[in-house]
Amino acid sequence: MLTLLHTSDWHLGRRLYGKPRYDEFKQFLDWQLQTLREQKVDVLLIAGDIFDTTAPSNQAQNLYYDFLSQVCHTDCRHVIIVAGNHDSASFLEAPKQLLKAFNIHIIGSMTDTPTDEVITLSDKAGQPELIVMAVPYLRDRDVRTVGHGERLDDKERKLAQGIKAHYAQIADIAIAQQAQLQAKYKRSIPIVATGHLFTVGGQTMEGDGVRDLYVGSLGSIGAEIFHPQIDYVALGHLHIPQVVGGQPHIRYAGSPIAMGFGESRQQKQVHLLRFDAKPDLLSQPLQTLTIQKKPLVSAPTPVKKRKSVSHTSMDLFADEELPESSMLGAINTEADINAEVDAQASHEAQYDTPSDHLSGQMSEQKLSGQPYNIAKLSDTTLLQSLPVPVFQPIQTLKGDWQTIKTSLHSLKKSQQSVWLEVVYDGQEVVGDLSEKIAELVKDSRLEVLRIKNQQKRDQVMQSQRMDESLEELNPTQVFERCLIAHQVLEEQKPMLWSRYTEVLESLQGGQQ
Repeated sequence: MLTLLHTSDWHLGRRLYGKPRYDEFKQFLDWQLQTLREQKVDVLLIAGDIFDTTAPSNQAQNLYYDFLSQVCHTDCRHVIIVAGNHDSASFLEAPKQLLKAFNIHIIGSMTDTPTDEVITLSDKAGQPELIVMAVPYLRDRDVRTVGHGERLDDKERKLAQGIKAHYAQIADIAIAQQAQLQAKYKRSIPIVATGHLFTVGGQTMEGDGVRDLYVGSLGSIGAEIFHPQIDYVALGHLHIPQVVGGQPHIRYAGSPIAMGFGESRQQKQVHLLRFDAKPDLLSQPLQTLTIQKKPLVSAPTPVKKRKSVSHTSMDLFADEELPESSMLGAINTEADINAEVDAQASHEAQYDTPSDHLSGQMSEQKLSGQPYNIAKLSDTTLLQSLPVPVFQPIQTLKGDWQTIKTSLHSLKKSQQSVWLEVVYDGQEVVGDLSEKIAELVKDSRLEVLRIKNQQKRDQVMQSQRMDESLEELNPTQVFERCLIAHQVLEEQKPMLWSRYTEVLESLQGGQQ
């Protein structure tokens, strides 16, 4: 039996409104090491976005390399790493030859030799046991030729065609190798493919031009690009675990920790596959754990959820900010976007945590003795989605002043360490909102990372726009401010964001 663990989108080094999360990342990596040992994992596959930026901090690098060194002391024989859109291909591949000696295989970008993206893994006896189509994030420049005067739809069509053609080429190589090896060794050798891309039906928001910057405008990429002979497709890019095109063998693992407040109620997970599984495992009845939606804190009044979010409705500014000592972060446009997207998608997919998940422990009553989300992919292949514990609870409190006050009191009594986003949407004018909240959380384990006063949003947007300097903003935030300042029409924004993304990726690519 061959056991494979699929994970993705670690985003090591990511901050939450200025708050470092290295302890949280370390706990996740320790948990994953424990999982590798307990589940006797043979192959670890990481489907992109290992780091949050192309120039990760020393602390993020130390976490990464320390983890890899410890993997070598487990029963895991092989590690497959492909780059995501947040990763620097050259940075990941710098120690490639050294790490290969420890059976750690890295593919940072599309290679000049397609066979390099087809990796055959061997068992302890030296016989082939798995073929991996290690396809990284495919950038525009990798798969598309630029035509003079081409329109946006031409660009997207050529990009989709280039990605499809590349997967078809790699699949042909893998299938040919599979036929040769199976004929020689008289044993079944499965094929696993990787991908870091956005697929049709991916749970995200429609009509958000900003989102193109993060997930790509690849609306025509569907499950059909993956050859039917591929046994499993391990995807990364989207932070919500999900199945693609109704095909249970094509899956996103999602991010292992909540990357923003919008993801705080999602049940994070990793996927465990067992090829050539034992008959006693395959004969077990299928079981799916349903996690009920429950509020983390009882509120006296219900909170209405947004039915849809447009580009202009994104809260790009923190309406009120506490001093740095109170751990309120600065403007974080990407976090806002991801939070809104993931909140909506989480609601639709019902990936929520149980109420006691706030403490980092799964409900024993619900989970004890029961596998989590088990599916049979074939007569010999079993998939189990393992829930990832919450290492640092985060939560959004939204409502009028009385609702917020009651919720803060409840959380304070729980004596739990929680990072908070507070959204005030009451009608009453509360001029000293920051001070009142700071007083309520004093002498507790609660940290307020962000306060949003919806009532003062317009005023604050104007004042912050005047006070900001270019040094305080990243390129994406600067472009966002330009669109607002020039009152660009909504129907024009998607095209402008797409062009901006193309230019930005081109510049970033030239720096690698």
